[in-house]
Amino acid sequence: MRPNRTNSLLLLPLLIILPAVSAAQSSLPDIERQTELVDPRDAAWFYRSERSESEKPEELLDLLGIKEGDVVADIGAGVGFFSLRAAERVGPGGKVFAVDVQPEMIEGLEMMMKRFGHENIEPILGNVDDPKLPVDSVDHVLLVISYHEFSHPIEMMRHIHKAMKRDGQMLIVEYRAEDLNSRVSPLHKMSEAEIMEEIPALGFRRDRVIDIIPSQHVFVFRKTELD
Repeated sequence: MRPNRTNSLLLLPLLIILPAVSAAQSSLPDIERQTELVDPRDAAWFYRSERSESEKPEELLDLLGIKEGDVVADIGAGVGFFSLRAAERVGPGGKVFAVDVQPEMIEGLEMMMKRFGHENIEPILGNVDDPKLPVDSVDHVLLVISYHEFSHPIEMMRHIHKAMKRDGQMLIVEYRAEDLNSRVSPLHKMSEAEIMEEIPALGFRRDRVIDIIPSQHVFVFRKTELD
C-alpha cells in the first residue's frame, strides 16, 4: 500500500490553526435549501480520528482512478481532508481546485498546504451560486457531503457541468436518509430517490454506485449534453 503522508493530519490541532444545468429544462425539480456555514471552531470534526476508517477516503479516490497529471475539483473542500489526499495523487503535473465559500476554511487550507508542501492545490473562495472553476478543465469533481448544502444547486451544477471535461466524472457522497438509526441530522442527509430526482435533471447521468460505506450513498456521475 502506498504510504500516505496525510494520515498524520488526523493528529493536527485544527482548533489552533483556524480562527475563534440550465434552468430552462422542464424536468428540473423544485429544490429549496439553505447553505449552512461551518463554525470554524468545529473544523476539527472533519479530521476526527475515526473518519479515515469509516468513510474510506483513500479507497474512494482509488476507485475514481485519479492519476498523476489529473485535475480535481473539491467543492466544499473545507480545510482539505480530500484535497490534500487528491494532491498527492495528481502530483506536481496535476492540480486540485479546492473550493469553499468560507474565508476561514480557505485560510485553514492554506496553512495545511504550507505544512505539507502541496503547491499543486489552488484554493478558490467561491460563491454560493458559482464555484469559480475554469471551463472545460476538470477530470474529477468531488462533492463529498456538500451537494445537500447548495442553496443554489441549479446554478452551481451548471457551472460544475461547464468546468468538467467531456469525459470527466463527478463523485457525490451523502449520508443516507434511509438510515433511520443514523445520528446525522435529517437536514444533512439525502435519500437515493432525492439524488436521482435532482442530479440527472441538472445535466448528469449516473455511471456507477460505490457501495463500500454503509452510512453513505456514493455515486459516480458523468456529464450529459444540455439542451
